[in-house]
Amino acid sequence: MKNKLDKVIVDLKNRQSIEPKLDLIISRLEKTKSLLSDNIRSLTLNPINGITRAYLDIFSDYEDPIINDLYFLEKEINAIIK
Repeated sequence: MKNKLDKVIVDLKNRQSIEPKLDLIISRLEKTKSLLSDNIRSLTLNPINGITRAYLDIFSDYEDPIINDLYFLEKEINAIIK
């Protein structure tokens, strides 16, 4: 999961030049990465809950493959918290 998280962060940073609104999504992903690195038990709420929808609100591109990655990460963090 950490590899996918790193990949998504890099992909979004590359797109950030054309869409500055991605900054919030990137910061939430980086916060999650930091929390996972420090201690999984520090996760009590999902800091990336809703990022898939937030991304779609910005781009409205349902065919973009990053949607699947964002959804996967969101669900994986939910599973860790439970």
